[in-house]
Amino acid sequence: MRYGAPQGGEVIVEVALEISSDRILMTFEDDGMAFDPCLRSDATVLRTLADAPDGGFGLTLVRSVVSSMRYERSADQNRLLVTLRAAL
Repeated sequence: MRYGAPQGGEVIVEVALEISSDRILMTFEDDGMAFDPCLRSDATVLRTLADAPDGGFGLTLVRSVVSSMRYERSADQNRLLVTLRAAL
């Protein structure tokens, strides 16, 4: 959120969940600046916790638990679709 709006601006975010027997689909939509998290590389693996900076590990954490993540940009809207497979 800190980087999604021009300085001093606001971003409107909508979140939707679709739950079925085999998956959870989370859809995040916002009108912020274009940002494709799928193109970002994972955070660097560090040797010790003391070497870790604050922040920068969110995408790595999300990727470690989701089945898929897809980004779309249309009509000045960001859309991120994140799928979690249900454990059987």
